[in-house]
Amino acid sequence: MKTLIIFLLAFLSFNATYGQTKADTLEAHRLFEEGERLLFAYKMHKALLKFQKSAKIFKAQGFEIQQAKCITYQLHCYWLLSIYSQRVLLKAESALKLFQKHKDSVNVAKAYDILGDYYSDSGIDIDKALFYYQKSIAIYQKNGYKMSVNVAWLWNNMGYIYVDQKKYKKAVTCFEKSHQMLQKLLPAGDARLGYYFSNMSLCFTKQKKYDLAIKYLQQAGKYNKGNREGYYIKIGRVYFFQNKLLLSEQYYLKALAVAKKRYQGKHQNIGEMYGRLARLSIEKKDPLIALKQLQKGLSYVVSHFIDTLNIYQHSTAENNKNVLRHSILLRHKAQAFSLLSDNLKDLQASLYNYQLYDSVTIKIQSQSSHRNYHFSQKIYPETIQVCQRLYAKTQDKKYQHLAFYFAQRSHANVLAKSVQTRRAQAMAQLPDSLINQELYLKQQRAYYQQKALRASNARQKTAYQDSIFRMIRQQDMLNEAYAQKFPKYYRLRFQSKPATVPQIQQKLDSQSVVLSYVWGKEQSHVLAITRDDFQVYTLPPQKQVTAALNAYYNALQQEQRLSVFARKSYQAYQCLLAPLQKLLRTKQKIIVTNPTLLSVPLEALVTQAYQPGWGAFGQLPYLVKKHRLTYHYSASLWWQNERRLSWSATHRLRFAGFAPFSGGKGQVMTTRANEGLLPESKAEVSAVYNFFKQKKHDAAAYLSKAATRREFLRQVSKLDILHIASHSTANLREARLARIHFAPQPQSDSTYLYAESIYYLPLKAQLVVLSSCESGVGKFEAGEGVMSLARGFLHAGAQSVVSSLWEADDVYTKKLMILFYNRALFQKVPYSHALSFAKRQLLNKDPTLHPKYWSNFILIGR
Repeated sequence: MKTLIIFLLAFLSFNATYGQTKADTLEAHRLFEEGERLLFAYKMHKALLKFQKSAKIFKAQGFEIQQAKCITYQLHCYWLLSIYSQRVLLKAESALKLFQKHKDSVNVAKAYDILGDYYSDSGIDIDKALFYYQKSIAIYQKNGYKMSVNVAWLWNNMGYIYVDQKKYKKAVTCFEKSHQMLQKLLPAGDARLGYYFSNMSLCFTKQKKYDLAIKYLQQAGKYNKGNREGYYIKIGRVYFFQNKLLLSEQYYLKALAVAKKRYQGKHQNIGEMYGRLARLSIEKKDPLIALKQLQKGLSYVVSHFIDTLNIYQHSTAENNKNVLRHSILLRHKAQAFSLLSDNLKDLQASLYNYQLYDSVTIKIQSQSSHRNYHFSQKIYPETIQVCQRLYAKTQDKKYQHLAFYFAQRSHANVLAKSVQTRRAQAMAQLPDSLINQELYLKQQRAYYQQKALRASNARQKTAYQDSIFRMIRQQDMLNEAYAQKFPKYYRLRFQSKPATVPQIQQKLDSQSVVLSYVWGKEQSHVLAITRDDFQVYTLPPQKQVTAALNAYYNALQQEQRLSVFARKSYQAYQCLLAPLQKLLRTKQKIIVTNPTLLSVPLEALVTQAYQPGWGAFGQLPYLVKKHRLTYHYSASLWWQNERRLSWSATHRLRFAGFAPFSGGKGQVMTTRANEGLLPESKAEVSAVYNFFKQKKHDAAAYLSKAATRREFLRQVSKLDILHIASHSTANLREARLARIHFAPQPQSDSTYLYAESIYYLPLKAQLVVLSSCESGVGKFEAGEGVMSLARGFLHAGAQSVVSSLWEADDVYTKKLMILFYNRALFQKVPYSHALSFAKRQLLNKDPTLHPKYWSNFILIGR
């Protein structure tokens, strides 16, 4: 009887559990279906909650595939809300692992597609996005889905990336593949067939071929049923770029009407339309109308913002779920207030909105690593202009300090992140094993990317892309480990703050000045910081400065005659430095901080108007005769560099130089017998090697065949000073393929050191000297500067880099380098002092020498 009772109780318990499980599962399915309905109704926040609850129940019941599908839908919600964070990435990884565990290939492909969207739309790593899309396509095709809508959209997404990279031929190829596939899969007249024409119009719009863009949009219009605002936005946008503002406004108003009808309530897309109309009003010089439109736009985008009448009612960064659209409206509002009047109240309102825009942007970047597509270099000159107007009215120094802050926000953010990553590793006490693992994966990925770029056939390219994909997957898994086990490091690596004026001043002596340049359409500015003062000077517009610098650069490169060169050089001096003449009379060292100016040697600027009595180039009043110059990508990076430990005068240096093309037999000289050899080079290198030998430093020189890439990589992490006297090749189209030449080997991979590999060298050198042609030349990226070989060494950790801005002459380069090292080692002076001294000595020894032959080498760093 007792046994029977126990059995009955167990049976009833099982039934109750089974019944509860069934009820929970039904509830999970119901929540999932509700989530789908809400998602298709563009109610993303509500849909997200439903999918989260559903996933939680499926997980508890052990239904992993259903759980993963719920997560996939959550990711769609995040994507539509433009939310990109480590949390979102971890969710994508968890769904992928569940699909892989159950060998669900189609959903694995979908997960790769979602990861591609994450990296593409966030802008964190476009190359990763491409590889995830390519992998997704490969899985679909392998599983019999060569012709599918999903594959067509993947080609479409890849096309968008190529448009963003300005690779329009590749973009068109992708769009055409997508369209051909959709034509076979969809019924005639399907609205999705219109995407091809819309995307082609995007390509032509980016290339400023506006008539062709309109033509393709008219074709796209045949598929538009009038229920989507995007079509009207695109036409309005093209007319806006053509300055046909009335036509643009008509289409934007159509888009607004469609959006209001479509969403039936408060929606961010309606707010975006008011932002576009406001931008039109700003262009028409009607800032008051623009402000009223922006107030309405904010009421649709920002939670709890309901005031649409009072233009002085401002939004905040709190409780805002649509940060990207909010940032666009903030910038337009700041612009409108700056145009409204010169009253203190309006200028302060303008500055408030610029500052709030900046805060929102930082929040986006720090929480999600998002590059913010709407982020524009134009905001900084605009904001600095407002700060200057406020300073003129109030004489309050805080406005000049704010101007400096915004100047720093405009410069070299990518390079700053590499510096911050190294700091974060130290502060979070990251294990060496993880640091080395991350560095190895980056090095391997860079290696395979170079191979893929240079692959001669499709099969090779595919094999290299597969290798890149494996590195990407391992990097993502390592990032997942960082986020879970070392959250402090993951948080710190994205918290790069610009230096302040007082911080800069603490690192300056009485003879030095930091100059931070910011270019603007109407006016440019140079912010000058000395130990005891800080001033902002107005310069000509960017267009005028650029023209003067180009003329000066060409006069150097083309060895133009003295009278022509002197006039062009002086014109560039007037644009850049003439307003600071009084300040510069008291300073010996000038620290130039702007990415653009790392392409032009300012030492050869002539500081006076041309005088017919000047008979030789050596008589010209060059800037270098009174000042020594150093350069950096930003004042903040210069400050970060100055914070690093300096070597003491008694420190035993480890020096190496390479001269792979010195001729003769391969030869190695070393002061350390057979201990860890370091590279150097012949004529100039042998002399410099002897300097180190005389000073009893550890030194090595690798000459001719001994100067191999392999030996360089073996020694590079041990060096304090690295000197490479070789050929180097810049690449203005693909920055990653710039390279340094080492001793020729049977395999080219063993001969060249490519730029992207340099970025991930384990480098701790205080000085790298690239005594080679065009080592400071490269592709220019807005806000970042020249993507040169020199920049690669700075990214890798070098404190200072000497590089060349054009082809170097062997004879004069040798003379310059010997003078430079002689002064630095035997007089124990800073490298900037030694380089300026070497240039002046060349001038003194050969007064007829054209400045082309001594001005091409510049020092970035200390």
